Amino acid sequence: MKRLILVRHAKTEQLDFGSSKTDYQRELKARGFDDSEIIAQKLNKMGVKPDWIVSSSAKRAKQTAKHIAKHITYDEEQIEFQRFIYDGYTTSEFLSFLEKYNNYETVMVVGHNPEIAMLGINLSDGDYYHFPTCATTSITFDVDNWADINAREGTPEWFIYPGMFK
Repeated sequence: MKRLILVRHAKTEQLDFGSSKTDYQRELKARGFDDSEIIAQKLNKMGVKPDWIVSSSAKRAKQTAKHIAKHITYDEEQIEFQRFIYDGYTTSEFLSFLEKYNNYETVMVVGHNPEIAMLGINLSDGDYYHFPTCATTSITFDVDNWADINAREGTPEWFIYPGMFK
């Protein structure tokens, strides 16, 4: 069985159109760090430990991935950062990307909306139309290889977001 954990980056600063900072460089707000810690604590309580974490290489996603990793005792140096996850992708492109990580049973992906929510929708029968910042979901697949995943065959396991615990 394979498990895909999808995480939307935590709350970020607004993009100031008068500054030289780009969307790619936006950072987490204090609330974003707090929210990612809340999610990490819940993951710990549920016994969720990813075998591999891959994240968008955008600053806010990196910060979210690192902060969650720190609190679930996952080695931050082992996080893989991919521009691909920031730039946008189809579900098919994502699944092709995932195929090379067949030795991992539980994969966590930290990314952005709308792609993260659309992955959830396209890979399962889950209702992910409301996917707030730092929302996290787990989808399981009754397969041995990531390459064997097809659209809508995943089973939503759980869906959490910081507002549920405040």
